[in-house]
Amino acid sequence: MAYAALGRVEKSAYPVFDEIIAAFPVTSPDNAELFGKKAAVNRDELLPGLSDADLVATFQAYLGDLLLHRLSTVLRRGPASRGCSTGTGRSASCVRPNLVIGGGCALNIKWNSMLRASGLFDDIWIAPFPNDSGAAVGTAACEMIRTSGHAALEWDVYSGPRITVGKLPQGWQERPCDEGQLAQLMHTEGEPVVVLSGRAELGPRALGNRSILAPATDPAMKDRLNRLKDRAGYRPVAPVCLTTHAPKVFTPGTRDPYMLFEHRLRPGWADSLPAIIHLDGTARLQTIDPSQDTATARILSAYEKLSGIPVLCNTSANHNGRGFFPDVASAAEWGGTRYIWSEGKLYTHTTEP
Repeated sequence: MAYAALGRVEKSAYPVFDEIIAAFPVTSPDNAELFGKKAAVNRDELLPGLSDADLVATFQAYLGDLLLHRLSTVLRRGPASRGCSTGTGRSASCVRPNLVIGGGCALNIKWNSMLRASGLFDDIWIAPFPNDSGAAVGTAACEMIRTSGHAALEWDVYSGPRITVGKLPQGWQERPCDEGQLAQLMHTEGEPVVVLSGRAELGPRALGNRSILAPATDPAMKDRLNRLKDRAGYRPVAPVCLTTHAPKVFTPGTRDPYMLFEHRLRPGWADSLPAIIHLDGTARLQTIDPSQDTATARILSAYEKLSGIPVLCNTSANHNGRGFFPDVASAAEWGGTRYIWSEGKLYTHTTEP
């Protein structure tokens, strides 16, 4: 998804994609591989002038448009959208269904946002981890029902292991530091900080408990965080924002606690928050309620009072391609940042990382 922002959408390629798909005799998971092979044959002839990034961007848009078209067709055939048009207008007699999206494709924020903006559905719900992480939880829930007969599962997105400290390597010092003092440090020094608090998030995305937080006001911060995480320079850095302030900073700026929809900065904010703008002008926002009992909610509130800015950079606290740091010692061994904050203590490396 991130790589697509390097390219342009070329709708003249849509008929080529239509022709390849129409040639498949049956619907099968194997068609994805066959599609790639067929598109690669005579690519310069079939898709002239398209770079790899253009091809990715175009195919992503093509699949999104196809998804919306097919859903619109299904709804027109059934009673679910009685009295509704396919636009965003709504009559008094309009009855629109709700939509639940699952599977790894539910992590595509462009498709999610397109479906939400289509006006086809009253509401759209996506689990915070709709990919294989969610499938694993569902499998465990099925076994719980089979063995115990209990069908109700109490869960929270912050249901992973609790943070521990472990044995710190040499060169690290600790001192007491509350959330307000940490916000002051980030405001005055502009440094990224590994924040490890409470129980880890379930699913593929850091949501504040296993995050690297940093001020979003420095234009160089995105490149710095991508180098720190050993990621490609085009990769975006997500913003985390207080829910109460999100509508004034972002559009639509609606509540988005699991980073599943696309947002854009409102006029006047791009110059203030350059580190969280993707190449295509979008942002993968996480919102946090001020009343939420998490360290990151308190850090954001304190940072907003100090700076007037209710947004910080948020990227996952982990080695590239691996799970979250299980303890403070693991983050210290990694050594990517000078500061680590956990459960009211600030751990500082005596030299710059």
